[in-house]
Amino acid sequence: MGLQEQIAEAIINAFDELGGDPQGAVAAARHGHESVETWIQQETATIALAGGAEMLIPGLHALTIPAGITFLIHRMAYISRGIGALKHAYIVETARHSDLRNILTLWANDSYYNLHLLDFKAIDLATFQYAMTDEGYAVLAQALANATAGKPDAVLVRTLQTLKLLVDEFAGDERAMALVRTLTDEETTDDLIAIAQKRSAHVDAPPKTRTMSQRMSTRLALRLAGQISARVPAKLLVGFIPIAGAVVNAFFNAQTILSMAETARKYYANRFTIAELQALAQPVTPPSQA
Repeated sequence: MGLQEQIAEAIINAFDELGGDPQGAVAAARHGHESVETWIQQETATIALAGGAEMLIPGLHALTIPAGITFLIHRMAYISRGIGALKHAYIVETARHSDLRNILTLWANDSYYNLHLLDFKAIDLATFQYAMTDEGYAVLAQALANATAGKPDAVLVRTLQTLKLLVDEFAGDERAMALVRTLTDEETTDDLIAIAQKRSAHVDAPPKTRTMSQRMSTRLALRLAGQISARVPAKLLVGFIPIAGAVVNAFFNAQTILSMAETARKYYANRFTIAELQALAQPVTPPSQA
């Protein structure tokens, strides 16, 4: 197995170990930071220090690099989820749908924001709360009906489907409730839970979800590994040089986490809003007859 394949396997394993739970990062960002900038500064410093420690002992760095890559991937997820919380997004991490996968897809595309590479758009927290209400749920249903009847953008259709699934599953998803409680407050969460439980009796149970391991494709893992592995040879070389190896690796880690943060900012800056949802629910005007 080549270096890139080994790193791809480590990426898939690290992704699985994340468990899809963004709660820790969301709580840390919301309770300890008032801006995205201070959050990024803190996380960049953390990953840089870890990168330096990874190379402190010359000659042993070949053994620590795999663990360092796994830690790096975890921090890439952590910083992204914190940015989403501070951008007032609903952080989507379920067995089938993942903001992190979307962000990693963009990052593998040189951080260029291309809507059509995504499974769905980032969802604004206010949009999720609106869709939970009776009015918003009816608007969402109409938007989906329009999407079925017409030919809208496929990513927007998947965004509507994802939003509906999140809303329908909320009544029985304790992790989602905890997330909303962290993103909003107790009173708001209790109100949404009451609405969801009342509606759940009239909504068919959603299909069983797949496991987390099926959310990270080998193709995406290999693309990510290609970017990360490009720096491994340099790490191996400088790792034999006292101090210099630690400095260079700290710099590499900081660059990686900053580029991931920039990608996450772009992703969450293009959130699916209430205005977009309402626009998609407007009556479809048939084309005029000649």
